[in-house]
Amino acid sequence: MRVDLHMHTGYSADADFPQTIDDKIAACERAGLDIIGLTDHLDFFRRRPPKENRDAENCVREAWEKRRPAGNGGIEVLAGIEIGQIHVDPAADDFVRTHPLDMVIGSMPDDLDIYFHEYEKLDCDAFLHEYFDEVLKMEEHGGFDVLAHIDYPLRVMKYDGYTPSFDHFMNRVEQVLRSCIDRGYALELNAAGLGGWQKRVGPPQNVLYEYRRMGGERISIGSDAHTLAAVGRGFDDSVRNAQDAGFTHVTVFRERKPHFVPLG
Repeated sequence: MRVDLHMHTGYSADADFPQTIDDKIAACERAGLDIIGLTDHLDFFRRRPPKENRDAENCVREAWEKRRPAGNGGIEVLAGIEIGQIHVDPAADDFVRTHPLDMVIGSMPDDLDIYFHEYEKLDCDAFLHEYFDEVLKMEEHGGFDVLAHIDYPLRVMKYDGYTPSFDHFMNRVEQVLRSCIDRGYALELNAAGLGGWQKRVGPPQNVLYEYRRMGGERISIGSDAHTLAAVGRGFDDSVRNAQDAGFTHVTVFRERKPHFVPLG
C-alpha cells in the first residue's frame, strides 16, 4: 500500500494557499496513493497564545467530513492534525480530546526556535541536548500517536564549517526511542529532508537501525508536503529504508487505534 500520513493543506499557515482539502485529495489520487492523512498544523507555546492554522475548527471539521474509509475501491482519507508541543499548554490536550481525529502527530515547533536560530552563534551541542530534553517531556506527556521528524534539527542547523549529526548524541536518541517504544508511538520516516542539504529521507539510517534493534515495531511514513506537487514525496525511499532496517509494515491510525499495513 502506498501511504502518505503527513501533509498540509492551505489551512496550515506555512503551506501553499489557496490549497483546499479537495485539491490535496485529488493530487494524492493522481500520485497513486492508497492511504493519506490530512495533518495540518496547530502549535502551542509556553509564553504566547497558540499559533493556529488559518482556521483550526473548520480545518478539523472539514477533514473529518472528507475522510473516506478503506475498502471502497478508492483512496482512503484519514483526518489528523500535527500538534506542536502538546505538552506545554493544557489547551492542546483539550483540543485533541474534544475533536474527532484518526491520528495526532506530535512535533516540536519553535519555542526552541529550531528553524530561525543563527546556529553559528550558538553552542550547538547544548542546543541539541535541550532539544532531546523537550522531546522526552513531550513523549512523557503523551496525547499523540506519531512522533514526527525526530531529525528536524539536522535539517536546519547546517552552516559553513559545521555539519549537524546525531552520531555523538546516540545516548540521547536511544532515550527518545525507548520512550517511543514503551509508550506505543510510531516513529515517523519524513521526506522533507529530500528538499534540503541532506537530500534524503529522515531519520538517519543508523537511528532507524537502532529503533528496530531496541524492539521498535511501529513506523509512519509522510511526505510532509506543503504543496500539491510534493504529495507522496520520498515514499519509495522510505520503504527502502524501512525494509533495510527490518520493517515489513507501516502503522496507520484509524480513530486513534493502530493498524498494521504491509509496506510497498
